[in-house]
Amino acid sequence: MKRARWSFDGGIAGLVMLAAAGCGTTGVAAGAHGSDTLAALPDVPDALIQMRRSPCAFDKCPVYSVSIFTDGTVVYNGRSNVGVVGTRKGKISPDQLNQLISALDSMDFLDLPPEGCVCSDATGQQMVTLDYRPGSVQKTVVHDSGCWSAPPAMAMLEQSIDRTAGVEQWVAPRVASSAAVDAPPALH
Repeated sequence: MKRARWSFDGGIAGLVMLAAAGCGTTGVAAGAHGSDTLAALPDVPDALIQMRRSPCAFDKCPVYSVSIFTDGTVVYNGRSNVGVVGTRKGKISPDQLNQLISALDSMDFLDLPPEGCVCSDATGQQMVTLDYRPGSVQKTVVHDSGCWSAPPAMAMLEQSIDRTAGVEQWVAPRVASSAAVDAPPALH
């Protein structure tokens, strides 16, 4: 389902090139890899981009979701193994939002299979659910971070979303607990 590029402010401020041939086709049902725990992370249907990170079976992975809206608002919801549990808000610039949209478009995210980034032999790794909702279209892709056949561009995209949204300020362990509730992420 190829579509015309969409932009927040009428122009693409920067093109982030992520080449991906697509996720492998050896996917299995996400339920075998922890979709029950992903269900505990609420879906935010109004978000343009939403990423939810589930718990790991054998490690203490950070469990949180980050939602990015068309006006650049960022909403973080920390659940466990994070520095900040609860909801925090921030804001990204139109250029940063356009870079994320360009990255999704560059890798033909809308054409990826929903569970094509999940391998039956990769267990115990973190599952990441990525939702993209440009206009009336909605696409959700589940990515198993331990899946060998998933394109490196998936992990790069997830890291880019984290970096752009500034989630490290909330995910990283805190030395002191005097953090502001709605402190915006630093703009890159």
